[in-house]
Amino acid sequence: MLAVVVFFYHDLYLGTFQEEKFLADGAFKFMDVIRFHLKYPTEFFWLTGLTIPPFVYYCFIRGVRFFEKGYLFNNGLPFLNTWHAYEEVKQYKILAPKSTLALFNGKGDIQLVVDGNIERVLAILDQHGVQGDLAQDAYVRLLTNVRKFIYVVIGFTLVIYSALKMGWFRFIS
Repeated sequence: MLAVVVFFYHDLYLGTFQEEKFLADGAFKFMDVIRFHLKYPTEFFWLTGLTIPPFVYYCFIRGVRFFEKGYLFNNGLPFLNTWHAYEEVKQYKILAPKSTLALFNGKGDIQLVVDGNIERVLAILDQHGVQGDLAQDAYVRLLTNVRKFIYVVIGFTLVIYSALKMGWFRFIS
């Protein structure tokens, strides 16, 4: 996610040198680029609004939250969150010993939990009598989910990059 944000801001920086209004000033230093975007902030505001909120959400807010009677699983967007009681979980499998866990519920759904303190998650599941074991077969499903996420990030990047290059952000304002 950070690479996407850096990519867009770097492209904005380089694209500034092609702006007619910027070229008319005849100044080409970094601070001149900042002054230009303070004077004409439309493109900077659009870029910031479309990249920073998803970056903050996916890096710092999104995740699985464990509570006393169940857990809140985040499916990607805030309105897609689902609540699951621990009684629904049939078993768990450890995918990566220190970070990743797959939860299998009675409906056949598989949910991936990535947590920096996986021992705490295992202790919570053990307190509620959820059976678990080590797994190798769930790696295929994990890679499929990661691949889907990468496709979404690349698609989002291409759409925003195309809109930026076509000048839609200037047209909208």
